[in-house]
Formats: sequence, structure tokens, C-alpha cells
Amino acid sequence: MEAFTLFDQFPEPGRSQLRAAFDEGKTRPEWCFAEGQARLAYWAPFPGSEPVIVWQFDPGADPVAAAGLLRRSLGEMGLTKVIHDISLQPGLDPAVDRAVEHEALIEAGFAMEVERLLLEWAAVSDVPADPGRLTYVPARRMDPAEVIGILVRVSEGSLDHDTRVEVATSGAEKEARWMYDDLMSRKAKPNWFVIGYLGDSPVGLVAPDDHSIAYIGVVPEHRGHGYVDDLLAWGTRTLAEAGLQRVVAATDVANVPTAAAFRRAGYSEVGRLFRYYWRAS
Repeated sequence: MEAFTLFDQFPEPGRSQLRAAFDEGKTRPEWCFAEGQARLAYWAPFPGSEPVIVWQFDPGADPVAAAGLLRRSLGEMGLTKVIHDISLQPGLDPAVDRAVEHEALIEAGFAMEVERLLLEWAAVSDVPADPGRLTYVPARRMDPAEVIGILVRVSEGSLDHDTRVEVATSGAEKEARWMYDDLMSRKAKPNWFVIGYLGDSPVGLVAPDDHSIAYIGVVPEHRGHGYVDDLLAWGTRTLAEAGLQRVVAATDVANVPTAAAFRRAGYSEVGRLFRYYWRAS
């Protein structure tokens, strides 16, 4: 009851989303903060993980007051780093079109570090063809250490901003273990997260969840041969055959090769995501 009372500070649909996340172990009552018109909550990607996202952030009308709530909540949470995402339609700018939110984040010490493409495949498009070059093994059938080792290799030379930041600050092994736990906690059927093999050699992986391509990557020695197309075709076909009418994905604007692979597979841009980082000084 206490949790629901605190969640009632948030209007719908946030209230219901908070209750669902609480049931899944991804947020807690003590991770919710409100002051005046401003309110926010923190969200963790899987049970047992520390919160990594400022979620359900409604700054109200005053960016200075909202920044104060952000600073207070960060102090009480004791976090060392956290992100916040602003999603917009193509062509919009958070500094203009979400000005109060943007100003509050900057005032609280956040910095907008990466812009991401939001992509979508719709069932009216052809399902990308599987070239048939790879065989696929569900990650859940493999030794976790083996999958984590492949994730470490995928992170080498990655163009993904978040991966590069985490590898530089936490190390490739820790980042891979965290990613493994995240992907294994997704709402997906057990055989959806797969490792693609060329003979006995692991080429890369693709992890669809219940609505999106959550993660995709190729190990360094197999890059440059178009295997990302094979992996993406497998992941998209998996979700299409499960009856999804749309599949979403995201990749950094600067990650040109991955963005091009999504476009080749029939995905189109539907928006932009602006990711803000805060780190303890």
C-alpha cells in the first residue's frame, strides 16, 4: 500500500507503469521523489541491479526547482552515475521542444552526450531474408562464461557510445557481465537470444526481447563481411513470426554501419533519443 500511495503522486500512464515496474523488481517506493510540480523516479533494468535511469521525470514549469529535485534525489540515492533519455520526433530539439526538462538536466549537472536513432520495422515491410550463412545457438543453452566472453569480444572496438563509456570506466568484463544479466532478464522466449556461428567460430549475437532488437553485435575478427545483416534478419524474423506488427530498435547516430544495417533490413527512422549523463564529481 505504501508503494501505491507514493506512486499515486504520478499521473497516468506513469502511475500504472511504476506499479508494473515495482512488481517486476525494477523500481521501489524509496526511489520516487516529488516536490511542488516536479516529480521523478529511478529505474533499474533488472531485479538486483542498481538504478541507472532517471525515469518518469516531469519537471513541471520551473527548471530551477526541477534541478533542485534532481540534485536532492541524486544525493539521497548515493549514485555515481545515471542517465536520462528524452525521445522526440525527427527534427525536434530538446533544448527547444523540451526546454524546461533540458534546462533542469543541465542545471543539475547532466550533459547531453549522445544522440540516437529510433528505428522501426513494420509488418507491411518484407521480412529480411536470412542469407543462410550462420547457424544459431540459444544463449540460455550455453555456459554463461562463454556468452560473457563473446560479449567482451563484441565490445572491442565498439562504436556504441554507452559500451565505450562503460568499458573505459568499469572494464570490459564488468560491462559484459552486466549486459548478460540485462539480456537474460528481458521479456523474451528462451530461444530468442542467440549466438551466430560460422562453423565452430562465434560470429556475433542478437537479442530480441518482446518488442525490440535489444542488442546486436559482431566480434572483431568477423566484421566487414556483412554478418550483422544475417543476425538482424534472424532477430527481425523471430519477432515477425511471433506475430509482432512492429519491431523497434535504437543505435547511435554516429554508429553509421549499424544504422545502415537496420535500414537495409527495412527499418525506418521514427524519432531521435537524446541521452543525458550525470556522474558524481
